Amino acid sequence: MSMATAGAGRGRRKRAAMADINVTPMVDVMLVLLVIFMITAPVLKDGIDVDLPKAHGGTSGGTNATPFSVIIDSAGRVHCAGRTLLPGDVPVELPKLLKGHEKEMLTLKAQRTLPYDSVVKVISVVRAAGISGISIAVERD
Repeated sequence: MSMATAGAGRGRRKRAAMADINVTPMVDVMLVLLVIFMITAPVLKDGIDVDLPKAHGGTSGGTNATPFSVIIDSAGRVHCAGRTLLPGDVPVELPKLLKGHEKEMLTLKAQRTLPYDSVVKVISVVRAAGISGISIAVERD
């Protein structure tokens, strides 16, 4: 019951190393990252919950908010360009964040229950920074 193995080791060629790069794992990772960013991007856009004042009447020139916005939350903190500023830091830090955006239209979102004074102070800092186009966001009735 012996098998003939003569010449089994002879005549075989060694395989050369493959020079191709296997990109399948990289494509898999990139697709997963794409899906993650597609899901999280809308959440990150307006992550601060603000109860806007209600208004009714005529239609405005545009219904979409501008890409650059300043948000004042219920505690009076100012959110701009991914940073959160305390009310005392606004006159010094906000102009630094607004630098380079002088030509853009800015959307101001403020909590409905805030005192008028705190909103006006932020508007005056924005104007002093050189931004003249300010759109105030409201909720339609």
